[in-house]
Amino acid sequence: MGNGVRYDPIPVGIQCLKKCSSARPPNNKLYKGWILILTFLIYMTYHMTRKCPSVVKKTLQGNSSAPDQEGWAPFNETNGVKYLGYLDTAFLLSYAIAIFFWGHVADAMSLRYFLSAGMIATAAATICYGMAMFWNIHKLYYFVIMMVVTGALQGTGWPAVVAVVGNWVNKGSRGLVMGIWNAHTSVGNILGDVIGGTEAKSVATWGLAFVYPGVIMAALSIVVFFFLPTTPQAVGLPAPSQTNRDEDEERLIRSIQRGTESDDEDEVDPNSIPSIGFFKALFLPGVLEFSISLFFAKLVCYTFLFCLPEYVSTIVIDGKQPKNDVANKISSFYDFGGILGSIICGLLADRTGCNALVCVIFQVASVPLLLVYYVYGNASMAAQICIMSILGFFSNGPYALITTAVSADLGTQEAIRGSAQALATVSAIIDGVGSIGAAIGPYLTSLILGSGDGEASYDKYKNVFIMLMTASIISALCLSRIFVKDIMTLRHRRSRYDLLASLSIQANSFQR
Repeated sequence: MGNGVRYDPIPVGIQCLKKCSSARPPNNKLYKGWILILTFLIYMTYHMTRKCPSVVKKTLQGNSSAPDQEGWAPFNETNGVKYLGYLDTAFLLSYAIAIFFWGHVADAMSLRYFLSAGMIATAAATICYGMAMFWNIHKLYYFVIMMVVTGALQGTGWPAVVAVVGNWVNKGSRGLVMGIWNAHTSVGNILGDVIGGTEAKSVATWGLAFVYPGVIMAALSIVVFFFLPTTPQAVGLPAPSQTNRDEDEERLIRSIQRGTESDDEDEVDPNSIPSIGFFKALFLPGVLEFSISLFFAKLVCYTFLFCLPEYVSTIVIDGKQPKNDVANKISSFYDFGGILGSIICGLLADRTGCNALVCVIFQVASVPLLLVYYVYGNASMAAQICIMSILGFFSNGPYALITTAVSADLGTQEAIRGSAQALATVSAIIDGVGSIGAAIGPYLTSLILGSGDGEASYDKYKNVFIMLMTASIISALCLSRIFVKDIMTLRHRRSRYDLLASLSIQANSFQR
């Protein structure tokens, strides 16, 4: 990897647009809006294709009591639930391992080239999985191989899109902006439910639930290649500020105390900063704690991502069990709640400047909600949807904040300020550790549900919810040190305001 700030070549499509409006100076807001929209669509397609396996689970398992729902071998056999759990684990473990590697690769090359290639490869792997229906493949090893390949390729998305957005968005506004932007996760899940759920109704069409999302992703990769400027500098714009409100105030206090207007001694030449190694990035302040916290937060969220439609189809609501397509649509309300939770969590983080404090509050609140959802979620359809949405709000908020704004902040913190190579690496480490938890959650769930007679049931899910509540508590405890630090920050912020006001008065008096 090279040193300093990486400048990607300007895309051909952007060059053509600039020639058409050569008289106009580059518009920062216009470019930033385009970056947020395009990266939103990019990772939306990653999650849309990631949702496909959970959408077809019940169809592949089949229903022995319904002759028209014979399922798809080998998943309609006695160990079918365990086999599907193995596939989830294979996907998520390969993702977790590969993302560490992809973070370094993304740092070493053009992010635009990297994303375009990653999207094409991911789309191809997704389509190949669905082609098993057309090719009449029933061998377990084929599905395992395809899940491993797809999981590894899915890891190309996150480090790159976070690095691109981090290059364009000011640190002080990342919480809200990236909270709204992170809705791509839930929107992708919802589209996966809608597009894939329609084709997953029948064993004769389940493969199309993979083919359609894959084609959409491949088409978007062409737009990315021609129209994604990955840095402001590439289009002649200045880089955004990498400091927040508290850091700006500290610098102002130091500058006033020295009688200067700026804090020039803190300026760093980006080209003098070497690229950052894996272990140095891992042990940067806050990285390890947030990574482990995300491990447990993602365990919860991905257990819902992969298992929620199946759980909904096992419970009796208003006197009947929801069919597979209805269960997929109902489970989308978890994602609707997650969208709002991501936005509010990011807004609170921006307003307070205390990421750990906000995460802990949301995580602690999700614990009793998990219990309430299990006990009362089947009381009625209204209760199911309402409690599920609220649960999605609180459980998705911290997950979204840590993987977006926190990752970007930690990747541009004072200890490595100026190293553009740190951002994708830190993002890859945090999301990679979290993804190990994401792999373990569905795997443990499959073991719990596959015990006894091998059939998933409402009673067996009791232990699953106990696991999820425990994980939420541990996730909050992992941030204890930073939580206490955030509390102290809030307590001392007022005294800093008073000091700043006093120094300003003294400086004005001296100038007079």
